[in-house]
Amino acid sequence: MLIGTAIDLLLAIRTEHEISNVMNNDIDNTTAHYQDLATLVRFAPGYQNVYTRLMNYPQDQSCYVVSNVDICAALRQVLQGQVDIDEIELWANLLEMRGDIDHSHVEGVLYALSNPEQMGELTLEKISQLMALLQ
Repeated sequence: MLIGTAIDLLLAIRTEHEISNVMNNDIDNTTAHYQDLATLVRFAPGYQNVYTRLMNYPQDQSCYVVSNVDICAALRQVLQGQVDIDEIELWANLLEMRGDIDHSHVEGVLYALSNPEQMGELTLEKISQLMALLQ
């Protein structure tokens, strides 16, 4: 049962990749709100500093659309040892719950990353496999 679910999820992720090449073209990317979300989403340098600022931003409308490119950038940080693998689950849950982040194009991969009890322990090998599916 778990293997079937994992295979279905990986196929869904692959489908998301094929239909999703979303950019944030229609969003004002000069705001501090957008920049902080972009930093968080990509695990960019200084991402730890944006957590407290995020509490001050409204979440009533989406102002950042997460793409496969964003997810790959974040996962690359983990593979390069710049972000601890243990941070992935919390990060994925945070992206899913914020109202100012549109994660609809990467739902499957965020689900896989935020539910290790259902999808199995997250390893560097699994992260590499997810990146291969998303690229």
